[in-house]
Amino acid sequence: MATILELYRVDYWKYRAEGNANIVLQYIGPHSHLRNTVLRLRKANRLDDPGTELQGTNFGDDTMTKKDLTVESHFATEVIGLLLGQEFVEQLIAVALPPGFLPSLALAIEPSRPESRRQKGIDLAQSVGFLALDHTRFIKPSPGQSDVAVEIKPKWGFLTKSAFLRKDQDIKRRKCRFCMYQHQKIKTGQEGTLSKYCPIDLFSGTELLVQDAVDALVDTPQNNLRLFVDGIQKSVNRESMAQCLSAPSTSATTQLQEQQQKRKPQWMEGDDPLDYEEDDSGPVRLTDVLTKILIESPLLRRLGRLQQALDSLDVETVHQLYTYLIEHDAAHLPEPTVEEFLETAEAFMDRTDMNAMMTEDQDTFESHNAAGLGFEPEDLEELPEPLQLHFIREFLLSATLKDCSILITIQRDTATVGVATTANATLSRLEVDAGSEFHEACHRIKVKEEMFLYKIICIDLDPKKMTSVPMYLKKDRTIVNHYLATVGDHEAACGAN
Repeated sequence: MATILELYRVDYWKYRAEGNANIVLQYIGPHSHLRNTVLRLRKANRLDDPGTELQGTNFGDDTMTKKDLTVESHFATEVIGLLLGQEFVEQLIAVALPPGFLPSLALAIEPSRPESRRQKGIDLAQSVGFLALDHTRFIKPSPGQSDVAVEIKPKWGFLTKSAFLRKDQDIKRRKCRFCMYQHQKIKTGQEGTLSKYCPIDLFSGTELLVQDAVDALVDTPQNNLRLFVDGIQKSVNRESMAQCLSAPSTSATTQLQEQQQKRKPQWMEGDDPLDYEEDDSGPVRLTDVLTKILIESPLLRRLGRLQQALDSLDVETVHQLYTYLIEHDAAHLPEPTVEEFLETAEAFMDRTDMNAMMTEDQDTFESHNAAGLGFEPEDLEELPEPLQLHFIREFLLSATLKDCSILITIQRDTATVGVATTANATLSRLEVDAGSEFHEACHRIKVKEEMFLYKIICIDLDPKKMTSVPMYLKKDRTIVNHYLATVGDHEAACGAN
């Protein structure tokens, strides 16, 4: 575990972003070897007044020990790295956190945090944090060019075909979890309008559908799309997505503005922005580059197929297995260790032809996936306990992959204008201390005769808990029942375009 003295000044850190489990801070200090790094810290519940957390008291029971946190980093690199490929998994360096640092840090960043996230705060009990590369920027900056990054939370990329699915849950064969969940979010006030995005289109591998999905994310980003320019988060809309890849020079900006004035897009005149059609003769749009990267990179396809293959039983059946084990042992099931997750991933890989999984068509993949289990629904209760545990752990691995984010960072490649796209990656390295360094793999891609550099990575790869299985079942049933009660089974199936 690293102890890097240059880290431990509150004024060297700036609030960047946060999710439900973690908060991320950007390094803004003077030390060049820490440039382009972020500090990731766990969050914990506040039991009473949120202000009391800043004095280091009133935390919930979800504080994590040093062992828990280091296990989390090994899970991402070893287990998820085996499944997705190490090149697509974020590097994490565990760093010791001295006493007194976190309370001061929590107090300093509190004004920058959104109100909606303040029911949790920095877990002041943690003694370990994670230093990671700031993937919204490149290690080696290119003079005169902006680093543009997009974080996509793609969610579930499949419609279940499980033979174990109950008949009253058959809607899940036609409507994806994301689209059904939108109606529940409207009911609870989490969202004001339905998202136009459907993950089935994004994961389809078909260019027009992927482009539609990316455009839908721009129109209704919710928390599924974030935009960063030179490490600074920007609002997401069609205008920002169209302009962010333009050169930052005055002449380039003026030229782009003149082109926009000539085109006079309808949506700027008060018409429906969905009726606006981009001019293909204009500058390359960020959405064009994203679409091509998502199609050409193997990451998205691998992610979607692993989600489905590891969730071959559906949550209803997984909960049955969980119940069998609880009733048999009459005790709390221990959480899986990294070693057990790794054994599960290795066993899955042994029974799976990964090359075929990546290349075969969807129907063939689903047929092979179902046949690979080796047992039928009526055999479920007779499965040996180790096999029951194995399939619960597979489901938890799938849950991690359903909840991760993809971060894509893009920059114009002016040094190779006109050069053909290459599959070879260029490695850049950033040495953090004598024993640790970050590296990034940069690829080139050609879009509308222009060359771009990009890197693509998965983040937020936290292990899920065995004890969350009942919660997963309850949430699933709530989403499905609400959808059937309010919408019914009348809409076109997802992916039926």
